[in-house]
Amino acid sequence: MRNFILLFSLLFLPLLLQATHNRAGEIIVRSAADCSFANQNTACATIITYTEIAQAEVDRDSLKLSWGDGAPPEYITRTNKFSIGNGIQRNEYRMCHVYPGAGSYFISFQDQNRVANVLNIINSPSVGISFSVYTVYTVTSPLQGPCNNSPELTQIPIENACVGSVWTHNPGAFDVDGDSLAYEFTSAQSGPNVPIPDYVLPNEYRGPTGSLIINERTGQITWNAPAVSGEYNLAFLIKSFRNGQPLDTVVRDMQIFVSECNNDPPTLDIPFEEICVVAGDILEFDVIAGAPVTDVEQLVRLEASGRPFDLLDNPAAFQPNDATYNEDPFVRTFRWRPDCSQISDQPYIVVFRAEDDFFQRFSVGDQLGGLATLKAVSIKVVAPPPLGLTTLVEDESITLSWDKPYFCEGQPDPEFEGFNVYRRIGSNPFVVDTCVTGLAGEGYTRLTDPVTMEMVDGRYVFLDQDIQPGRTYCYRVVAQFGKVIANTNFFSGRLESLASEEICVQLARNIPLLTKVDVITTDPGSGEIDVCWILPDANALDTLVNGGPYRYVLSRAEGQTNDLSAFSEVITFTREFFAQEVDTCFTDTGLNTDGVAYSYLIELFVEDRDTPFGEGQPGSSVRLGGAPTDDANDLNWTALVPWTNVSYFVLRRAPGETDFTVIDSTDQQNYRDDGLQNGEEYCYLIEAVGTYNVDGLPSPLLNTSQEICLTPIDNVPPCPPVLSIISPCERGADCTDQGSLFNTLTWMPGSGSCGTDDVAGYRIYFSKTPDGSFVEIAEVQQADLLTYDDFPTDGITGCYRITAFDLNGNESAPSEVICVTNCPIYELPNAFTPNGDGQNEAFVPISRCFIERVEFQIFNRWGQLVFETEDPALNWDGTNPGGDVLASGTYYYVGIVFEQRLEGVMPSAEPVSGYIELVRGE
Repeated sequence: MRNFILLFSLLFLPLLLQATHNRAGEIIVRSAADCSFANQNTACATIITYTEIAQAEVDRDSLKLSWGDGAPPEYITRTNKFSIGNGIQRNEYRMCHVYPGAGSYFISFQDQNRVANVLNIINSPSVGISFSVYTVYTVTSPLQGPCNNSPELTQIPIENACVGSVWTHNPGAFDVDGDSLAYEFTSAQSGPNVPIPDYVLPNEYRGPTGSLIINERTGQITWNAPAVSGEYNLAFLIKSFRNGQPLDTVVRDMQIFVSECNNDPPTLDIPFEEICVVAGDILEFDVIAGAPVTDVEQLVRLEASGRPFDLLDNPAAFQPNDATYNEDPFVRTFRWRPDCSQISDQPYIVVFRAEDDFFQRFSVGDQLGGLATLKAVSIKVVAPPPLGLTTLVEDESITLSWDKPYFCEGQPDPEFEGFNVYRRIGSNPFVVDTCVTGLAGEGYTRLTDPVTMEMVDGRYVFLDQDIQPGRTYCYRVVAQFGKVIANTNFFSGRLESLASEEICVQLARNIPLLTKVDVITTDPGSGEIDVCWILPDANALDTLVNGGPYRYVLSRAEGQTNDLSAFSEVITFTREFFAQEVDTCFTDTGLNTDGVAYSYLIELFVEDRDTPFGEGQPGSSVRLGGAPTDDANDLNWTALVPWTNVSYFVLRRAPGETDFTVIDSTDQQNYRDDGLQNGEEYCYLIEAVGTYNVDGLPSPLLNTSQEICLTPIDNVPPCPPVLSIISPCERGADCTDQGSLFNTLTWMPGSGSCGTDDVAGYRIYFSKTPDGSFVEIAEVQQADLLTYDDFPTDGITGCYRITAFDLNGNESAPSEVICVTNCPIYELPNAFTPNGDGQNEAFVPISRCFIERVEFQIFNRWGQLVFETEDPALNWDGTNPGGDVLASGTYYYVGIVFEQRLEGVMPSAEPVSGYIELVRGE
């Protein structure tokens, strides 16, 4: 053994002598500076490492880089180095390389060695393992543009943490090409694309120690919370995508120092995590760093990083310019006025970092600084809307115009291309959300393809000639930009601005228009609906050409429909001359308004013609539906109308009341009325508020639904309970004692938006296997009894789930399935005495539990088989297969033990073997 240790030491010595003690690093790749086709295939790689300054004798002045294209690896000379404190040095090695053509290349380097004592490299000394990272870099094709750069990172990959305190980090990555980024954990590497076999995530060292998550969109990493002090490495990927296609992948390997320290990280207050800002507007907000509330003595410093600070022509500011430690609360102000060149569909990520001075203030080891809290703000810069929309209505056309100049016209990157004009029938007067560009999902149709930039009299204009009389046309305009790949004339996509305000018009109004379909009485046979309309404009109709008599025909159809063939005449109003007074309202009676919605159509017929003048536009009553639930009623409603319903009043008549009163308003077509009393009846009406959004037409248009009544009932099951189980194995129970072979189930009531106030008890279900059928084995009829001991009939293996039920018999969804497996034990003695004294006469296990069978053999010292069996009890009496008594001596056994597991009967992970002393006492 001593010789083996010496040999191992001699083999390991060269590794120690060449160790550079790498702590962290990554590889960043940039395209050639001007991104021209002349050097389209040229890329410059920068290896960044963080090493121990104390290891000066092995400090690297160059590193070997593999370019990933089959060319021989090259040594890259160090171009920069500086100390970042705590005895750690940052190194940069940069070199350029010409690739043979477009494609993705695996760029990597490997260096001896990592620092010692990395805890989450669990079965090997980390100092004997190489440090390696890689970047997959894409040389783009002409179709993608001649320029691509890998993501870059702005935060130092060395952080401190305290046991029991939440740790956060954000790499502050950005992509100068505006490509989107995604993040995920990966394994630390010992060689190019060679994961370290013994690497586990830091929170998995010594079993799960809190959650460790990474936000795949922002890169924010949170460990809640470290449990064991020491040094950890954490590796993760930053991937870039262009138009949904993957381009680059950067691996960062970083280090976390976890100390036994009683400290909480500093507080960091930011007003929001996501915000959108219109190009040209000022974005300004305060960021506040404070020492933990548990320690008022500490000082704090506050820093920020991210792409907005690196912009050459228009950088963001973080004032005052003070990154030293200050008394808390320390306030700095972020201020940025993005211009049109910063418009992008990808957000700018700004990382704010607050750090206390705990370690140096209280002399924790030889570390500087303290704990840090990092938070990211996502800033999306959007293009402003076109302004000043006006319309000019003529006989057969509508001319739309808007202001010139547009704020971002002439913008080269992203390139301003022109305007898109959108139209819809009827208004959609939604409020433009600053974070939502374009008009997707709002019911508008694009009229321009390609974009328009036509101008008349110093204004942008668009002529719409595809129109019909009597319709309400509503317009919005959106500016369009081409996403330019950095320093090129190539586009990688299109961007749209915020939408303009809506403007609505009609052509000359030469047909009657509905304005009301209002249910005034709800009844299965005597229901009533008021229907109203407005007459055509005499000038638009041109009564000289279209003479009398004039017939106004009101038609009706069941249901909400615009199928003109479904309508039947209800009443006709005839006038010889257009100027004669005529009714514009009608009360339709004898209807089943309780069970049916109705649609109406008003049409004008002139000069005894059989076909109407122009195409009428049907409108329906508001149809209200609903369903009762626990202490609430869920309402929903629909309407098919030629105007736009922009909001709705919810009216209720509560038990004991005679009148309906408004309880709320909404712009949605559904509503939950909660906080009610089960078993009591509540009645409802919906009043729709609509508009044509056209000057000269009545507004608002108010129309009421039919009345419905609902009685809340408890039909909501409780939330699924949260189950946990302690098995005999976890209790350390004696498995030979049948009385101790039980599983203890404990649970907590579920939480969420489900019935939790009236839980009456719980039902416990069991299955022998995870995918088997679950059978109810017990019912606990007490809401406050949250534990149950189960004695399975065949071992302790099996799977459990539990449900909750309430006083009304509603049963919850099942809990998560939790399975229990056996903890097989098979312990053998090393001697027995078959001498006839009645004690220790047979070779039998000292202890055995959950063993199905064995394949067991015993040999004498000459290798001859003297005993074999499949009986796990063994019961060898010291005789050979022929029954001959064997002499005292040492015997050797080997065997395979078949254990009863959840998965079934399985051989043990390791075979059993050993020596037996047979003692007869001759």
